Amino acid sequence: MPSLPLPGCQRHARRAAAIGLAIVLGITGGQPPLAQPPGPPGQLKPLDDKEKVGQVIEVGPGMLQLRLPAGGNPWQALPAPNAKIEVTGKASREMLQPKQFINCTVSLDEFGKVTEPALQIAFTDGGAPGVMAGGLGIADDKAKRVAGKRPAGSYLVAGTIKQVEGDVITVMAGREKFDITVPPEAELVVRSTNVGLASPGDHVEVEGQYYQRGQVLVSSLKITLANPVVPPPPKNKARRP
Repeated sequence: MPSLPLPGCQRHARRAAAIGLAIVLGITGGQPPLAQPPGPPGQLKPLDDKEKVGQVIEVGPGMLQLRLPAGGNPWQALPAPNAKIEVTGKASREMLQPKQFINCTVSLDEFGKVTEPALQIAFTDGGAPGVMAGGLGIADDKAKRVAGKRPAGSYLVAGTIKQVEGDVITVMAGREKFDITVPPEAELVVRSTNVGLASPGDHVEVEGQYYQRGQVLVSSLKITLANPVVPPPPKNKARRP
């Protein structure tokens, strides 16, 4: 989704995107609002296998440019209808801050209290807050329990961070509140559809077709972030004179 690399400050600004919040890059819902490439219908050609893996060259408002394969020629990526977008990577410890939507697997006792530290926290684009059975993220709506009457076991908690004190985050999952310990060794991951999180050098896997070489109509795009995602700088932070 021009080919010159951005200055370091701009790359940092793009990386500094908080999951679950709107990212002002002119990219909505993870897919850039670009028109399909011109060309007569019925002349689409699939990408060669060697051209399905590469790197991000540039990302900006309504634009994603890829190098396919890595070291090869640049391609402009255009999303096909219902294109599948996956952006994954690591998150920095600083992402554990209020207003971030997360989900994680926790062990709860019969009183609904978390009994063990969380070993993985996932930052997502948001979702429905709540508590669901299925500690591996296999949620079943029928497995939901009334607060205070949930049997002890492993549950998936999805909600918004309300408070952070040391290694303990307080998460609101609907009307329920959970104090979850996140030890330093916990894995912090990103699972998003927001292409705006990408920056030059990120790994990409592409499925798609083209009318003319250099413009690919993407049906599936997987971006693996090279660097951890960090939160954006405070909006009201005073500038240095």
